[in-house]
Amino acid sequence: MIPKGNHAVRSNQPVICGMDLMVLGAAVAHYGRGLDEDVLAALSWAFLNRRAYEDGTEMGPATAVPPASSPDWAAALMGDPLEPETARALAVFTRVVAGGVGDPTAGATRFHCHDETPSWAEDMDIRAVIGPYLFYASRSKG
Repeated sequence: MIPKGNHAVRSNQPVICGMDLMVLGAAVAHYGRGLDEDVLAALSWAFLNRRAYEDGTEMGPATAVPPASSPDWAAALMGDPLEPETARALAVFTRVVAGGVGDPTAGATRFHCHDETPSWAEDMDIRAVIGPYLFYASRSKG
């Protein structure tokens, strides 16, 4: 269970609009389906960190689209009834955005399952292992 408390939000965290909340929250729901709240919080932070830090640019909704979804999955999310599992993921994502959960990924911007080996991973540092995911950030210089 995610610890309750008021953790500081980074001052450079981008402003989140309603569409960001739904799109990034839906991505958290997709990748975190059936997983505990600690994993949902870690996924939330990875998406937010990537949006804020990756290559100095912000991540748009298109890069958060779950791969198996149709092009208008976000529109469907806005019109379809919310499943309890999606609502749970959105609630965790909202707590992260509100500053209620610290970053357990130590600034990770990417992640993958334990049983995958993406080519990009060899050029990054592992920051955390949470649930079935390894979380990475750009390799430290020095």
